[in-house]
Amino acid sequence: MKLSTSTNLVFERPDHTIFPMTEMMKIAKTAGFQEFDLNFYDWSLPHSPFLTDKWRSWIEEIAEEKERLGVSFGQCHAYTYNFLDPCMTSEEKERHEMLVLRSLECSAIVGATVCVTHPDTDFTAISQGKCSKEKNLEYFKRLIEKAGAFEMELAIENMCDITIAPRRKYCAYPEELADLLDTLSDKRIGACWDFEHADIMQQNQRQSLLLLKDHLKATHVSDTHSATDPDLMHVMPLFGKIDWKEAVETLKEINYQGSFSFEVNNYGNYFPDELLPTALEFAYKIGQYLMELGDK
Repeated sequence: MKLSTSTNLVFERPDHTIFPMTEMMKIAKTAGFQEFDLNFYDWSLPHSPFLTDKWRSWIEEIAEEKERLGVSFGQCHAYTYNFLDPCMTSEEKERHEMLVLRSLECSAIVGATVCVTHPDTDFTAISQGKCSKEKNLEYFKRLIEKAGAFEMELAIENMCDITIAPRRKYCAYPEELADLLDTLSDKRIGACWDFEHADIMQQNQRQSLLLLKDHLKATHVSDTHSATDPDLMHVMPLFGKIDWKEAVETLKEINYQGSFSFEVNNYGNYFPDELLPTALEFAYKIGQYLMELGDK
């Protein structure tokens, strides 16, 4: 298991300008971070070069900076969209799929080996769970083959559906995610466990990890102060209420070998530039502390 951080550790500045990823990598490397997780959720916003015909030069600059700094990319977060949306036109779906494949190629260019992705829900079906499973199986079987062209494995993330209750999202519960992966039965695809999502859903983290242990390929590590307010979510571990000692001990018990990856975009975004080096040093120290839990 290796400490990692999403590139959104510093992404948007207090004045809402976007911090260049290469600059974030420099500061994070100086703070101690050696592994990064490129998140295409952030880099799919309107300002992003990822969406333009300059995407290749952008990602090659990041790959060059990675080599210069002597750091690596472990897991990344692929571009995602609601692929079961019945209102989507064929042209829209074609563009979304193009961006999914572009994100996989970008991840391969920086040397990542696993891309996190999302399941979707068929909200139109009477048998919502059954139909969602069938359609997710169909979609991910195709995506596995497409990802294979970039020698990339996939990890499906557990969802959170508190904000749409009483409606549900498929794979908001570990049992559904495990069942989907058992049915796919392909070593090229596994699970990404998002600790914050599970905490919001009031799920037992230890039992969930034990259930998914043979499928676990990635993690999203963050805490929360709210189940509904985005400004109070994705905070640094130890700033919320998750039992990180139990979580880390369970990861070690199941011999998890992937990235322990911070997804804490509500941390670095609030600090002025002058304080970023100190803030990231503190984030790294928190990461070190968490990684050592259970070793004593």
